[in-house]
Amino acid sequence: MAGSNSAQVLLLYRRILKAAKLFPSVKRGAILDDIKHQFREHKALSDPAQVKHELGVALRSLGELEQYARMSGTGSSELAVSLKGSCD
Repeated sequence: MAGSNSAQVLLLYRRILKAAKLFPSVKRGAILDDIKHQFREHKALSDPAQVKHELGVALRSLGELEQYARMSGTGSSELAVSLKGSCD
């Protein structure tokens, strides 16, 4: 994404990786690898329309990852289920 502000792209990349590390999934490693691959694959983009599209995809993905991290409560990497009531 050479045509865009590289400092902003780097910040977005770091935020996505941080959110993905908190994502409650057994496939977390594969998700992190895919994120890294996608950014590397698109780092040479120069068409402004393509850059804008890919940044939009990245921002939406960040929002989704952050929502899942908030759903997990404290931001821990594992979700906990608690059943209340009688099991008699």
